[in-house]
Amino acid sequence: MSVEELTDYLKELPSSSGAYQSRGLSLDSSGLNFTPEAIQRPCKAVTVKLARYWVEVEKTREETAVTPARYEYQYAPISVTSVKAGPRDGRIPDTAPPGGTDCQGSLSVVYVGEDIPQSRLPFDLELTYATAPAPIDVAGDGVLSALYVSPISVESC
Repeated sequence: MSVEELTDYLKELPSSSGAYQSRGLSLDSSGLNFTPEAIQRPCKAVTVKLARYWVEVEKTREETAVTPARYEYQYAPISVTSVKAGPRDGRIPDTAPPGGTDCQGSLSVVYVGEDIPQSRLPFDLELTYATAPAPIDVAGDGVLSALYVSPISVESC
């Protein structure tokens, strides 16, 4: 199966939960879950890659009476690992995204195929009002799912 075919298959793999448009392979705050509907389950385990990045935040302008504070961030690679999902249901161990600190969040991306260049990572993350891990879009061939964990309190950066 080509990378495009595998990507399409995994993106369209429905979940056994029955929730509308839920995916059989998904990344959430607890890690990577594999819960496909029985009729479309793969016959053998599927290998995907999990890339993790720190989102390092820095305050570049203090808040004033007329302007809000400004923050910038950059990505620092943590790791890229290959994990096998399936054919049985369950959470894949050791895939939970890293938690944030005051000035550091994290981004986890699940994909197949070639590694994702940092230039494809999003540069419009919500740094100040995000409170819970949130799914985000990451551009690139083979990207299946991505999750952003925001910093705890960027005001102190």
